[in-house]
Amino acid sequence: MMDQQQINDLKAKIQLLKEQQEEHRNELLFLEQQLMKLHPAAPAAAIPKPVAPQSNQIRQTTQKNNGVEGFVGLRLMQFAGIIVLITGIAIGVKYAIDKNLISPAVRIILAYLASGLLLFISIRLRKKYETFSAILFSGAMAAFYFTTYGAFEYYGFLSRPLAFAVMILFTFFTVYVSLKFERQEIATLALVGAYGIPFLVGGNSGNVVMLFSYIFLINTGILFLSFKRSWNILKVIAFAASWLIFISWLFMKHNETYSGAAWLFLILFYVQFLLTIFGFRLARNEETDAADLSLLIFQSFIVYISSLYIYTYKGDTEDGSIVTLAISVFYLLLMFISKGLFHQQKMIWHTCLVLALILIVIYVPQKFAGTTISLVWVSMAVLLFVAGLWQRFRLLRIASILLFGITLVKLVVLDSINFSTIEKIVAYVSIGAILLVIAFLYQKYRHLIFGNDE
Repeated sequence: MMDQQQINDLKAKIQLLKEQQEEHRNELLFLEQQLMKLHPAAPAAAIPKPVAPQSNQIRQTTQKNNGVEGFVGLRLMQFAGIIVLITGIAIGVKYAIDKNLISPAVRIILAYLASGLLLFISIRLRKKYETFSAILFSGAMAAFYFTTYGAFEYYGFLSRPLAFAVMILFTFFTVYVSLKFERQEIATLALVGAYGIPFLVGGNSGNVVMLFSYIFLINTGILFLSFKRSWNILKVIAFAASWLIFISWLFMKHNETYSGAAWLFLILFYVQFLLTIFGFRLARNEETDAADLSLLIFQSFIVYISSLYIYTYKGDTEDGSIVTLAISVFYLLLMFISKGLFHQQKMIWHTCLVLALILIVIYVPQKFAGTTISLVWVSMAVLLFVAGLWQRFRLLRIASILLFGITLVKLVVLDSINFSTIEKIVAYVSIGAILLVIAFLYQKYRHLIFGNDE
């Protein structure tokens, strides 16, 4: 028996050496081919085409067959299986409740045991079946979440603080496992569960400060993850959930009593997501992408609208121009800071500059009226063009052209209705003359303008 075992071991080693020899041979042939390309004068040799090792052939064949069947068998079936399994457990528990077959305490214990069994199986299968194990783990944690919710909501076995604490522990544990095993779907489950906790066990207490403090805590965890992993789905879920909760509360339940809390958490959430959106790329000196910039622009819109609403909510003033001016100054400062610290990240500080300019343009009609708006816009457009020409900064010149266009549209569509004849003459002649001067400057300095712009 021992001799046969030794024979099998020797055969396995021989086979392994043969595969390694074949791989080395192919690598050697490849290098010889590269050498001949670099030295064409060298005598040509009959070099056979490298033969892929059997293991590579098998791997390539497997990859070719990984189409629809691979997606269904390796992905979709697992998700469907875990969903059906949890649904079956829920139906079984409901049937037992309806028929009063087992006591409430036993129901909760059995649910925890079933969740624990899923968790145990996922741990046992992790080394050989990583993806399948991750799906089982996600299902186990989902079962833990909702079992805890049932123990609190339906049977009163857990107090609100205890249920809250248990679910937070589940969240931290799930995040830890997702980092250890490099599984984004596990972290996503933890995040969804975390944002659901206040609505599962929060009741109707209306404690806004507590709610937003909890969300701030969860977002801090996401901020930590954003510096560790480039998991964009987590950023999107956290971003959407946090701002949806905040905006819903602001427009449905906000009152003057909570104005201070509204300002505080509006600023805290903004800073958190500013770091979360760009933290991973800036820490590794990677260039930002369109998705990150889209989140920044969307968040800026949310913050601006929310700030206007809080400032003008049943107050003594309906003038929101001070809010517009303050936020535009903030983006100008953010532009200078990001340009100084991360000059190579042009898309970030370019976006901040564009946001600042847009807000300044919006500020003008909030603060002024009539012909003054057109005059201020024209003056701004001239200054932007001069600055863009002087600094050789194309973005400023484009902003100048767009602002001239907006001014002309306003002049033709709106101002012409209310202007007197004299005012029309002055406005059209002055704006037309300025446009001709700028067009002449474009012609005269076209080599400078269209040279090495920033």
